[in-house]
Amino acid sequence: MNAFLKTMAWVGLCLGLQSAAWASEGGQTNWASGVQTVYPALTPLPGQTFWQDYFVVNPNGAFSSTRTKSAVPGFRATAIANAARLFHTWKPTFLGANISSSAILAVNSLTLRAGGHSGTAFGANWLYLAPLYLSWHTPTVHVYLGEGAFLPIGSFSKTDLVNETTHVFALNQEAAVTWMPTKRFDVSAEGELQINSKNGTTDYKSGNVINIDFGANYMLLPSVPQLRLGLSGFVTSQFTNDVQYGHTVGDGNRLGKYGLGPQLIWFFEPPYAVALKWQHEMGVQNSTRGDRYWLQFQVPL
Repeated sequence: MNAFLKTMAWVGLCLGLQSAAWASEGGQTNWASGVQTVYPALTPLPGQTFWQDYFVVNPNGAFSSTRTKSAVPGFRATAIANAARLFHTWKPTFLGANISSSAILAVNSLTLRAGGHSGTAFGANWLYLAPLYLSWHTPTVHVYLGEGAFLPIGSFSKTDLVNETTHVFALNQEAAVTWMPTKRFDVSAEGELQINSKNGTTDYKSGNVINIDFGANYMLLPSVPQLRLGLSGFVTSQFTNDVQYGHTVGDGNRLGKYGLGPQLIWFFEPPYAVALKWQHEMGVQNSTRGDRYWLQFQVPL
């Protein structure tokens, strides 16, 4: 928003699967890992508003730790999600920083087959409100700091195999940097610290998670300055244990994964832009394992 954006959630994996361990209650988080890889620290100009949109298809063929095969027999899951973001920078400044605000609405379509059972869900997942970003800008370096909150807004039932929302309120701290040392090369990174509340329906408190999205791009052809090719990815790590009914779940049930893949960016006329990305998930612990295919765009309003 993923900037984007956690636009996917696998929760309530129950029925015949109750004996299995699920990190972050379903192996997912509100934040969409890998979303903020395209110039995350570039904010709208004072008085300007952007519409930023993030669409992702995430097919998963396994739920696993470090195994080659899925830890759950017959596991197949696909998330199709879209997050729409309004991003505005106010005209006043504070201590030399621009002041921005953002709101993101995420909608999911989820399908799941596992352990001889199947389920589907479609609807709103969460609303992410980030009322305050502070950003500093030079010709080559851009930095921002911000904080926000995930407000679950979709329906949730602990008896359903899959739900459209995580049903978890979470606070999120963001920090991003974009460095453009030359006109042809740039590199960016954004870190997020997500502090989860308890799911009151299941009495499950997912552990807190840190995520780092990153991307680097290069203008291959000076004659085609609109086109940049690059590499994007993410690292996601849960650093506190999952707890349910006052007890640690298994060995802590901590989520971990990273992803890497190419990205392509086309600037029609800045700030109009579109990006395509593919990220292959690796090093998975207690979570779904698959690929992430992204379409992102930005237009001024």
